[in-house]
Amino acid sequence: MLYYYRTDLSRYTGDVYPKTVKINSVAELADYYEKNKDTYQFQLRHRRKPSMLEDVFEMESRYGDGFFNNHLLLFIVLEEGSGSISHSVFSVEIKNGVQTVNIIRVIPEVCTADMAQWHIVLSRDKTAANMDIKVVFRDEYTH
Repeated sequence: MLYYYRTDLSRYTGDVYPKTVKINSVAELADYYEKNKDTYQFQLRHRRKPSMLEDVFEMESRYGDGFFNNHLLLFIVLEEGSGSISHSVFSVEIKNGVQTVNIIRVIPEVCTADMAQWHIVLSRDKTAANMDIKVVFRDEYTH
């Protein structure tokens, strides 16, 4: 499972990006939402569902009640200087106890001047719960 959500800031936090968050249970997912609902705009753009977290809750329920018995959700939270920049996770490598998430940043020739925050949501095997996470970007420019 891999999903991309634009979740722009509602208020400036001074956080350093990228950030990674591991969600190991429905309770942790609910807690993440409560702690961050005034910071990020979790409502979905161009969708009928009201929020990213509701969408993630629904995903979890689609996979059954035991989803978190064998899996965790990994949130990669990004900030971009333009809302025109998009992302594509092209691989996740595990080596020496570190999960490296490789992400292509697709940068158009002409960008907008709006800041954008993103939540990339990946499903990972529960065996990865104690591994460190490293995020590596590769830029690709479009013409």
